[in-house]
Amino acid sequence: MTSHAARVLAEEAAAHELPMPAWGFGVIALAIFALLLAVTWAFRGNAQKHTPHTELNDHHSTELAHAHGGTMHDQGHH
Repeated sequence: MTSHAARVLAEEAAAHELPMPAWGFGVIALAIFALLLAVTWAFRGNAQKHTPHTELNDHHSTELAHAHGGTMHDQGHH
């Protein structure tokens, strides 16, 4: 009786199919990650846009520039 119950449960578990092919889940995951990358990319440089003018990078503030993740040449000063 126990082996019969195990066989029935195994057949029942095998009867469940995925709602789409397995590669479809990978495509959906890639699309979601690409969307998240696009959102992240859209906000690049926002910290620089909202930096007060007194803290903007110039040739004398290399420490400030490195503290904010940039370089002193970010603003086009050469």
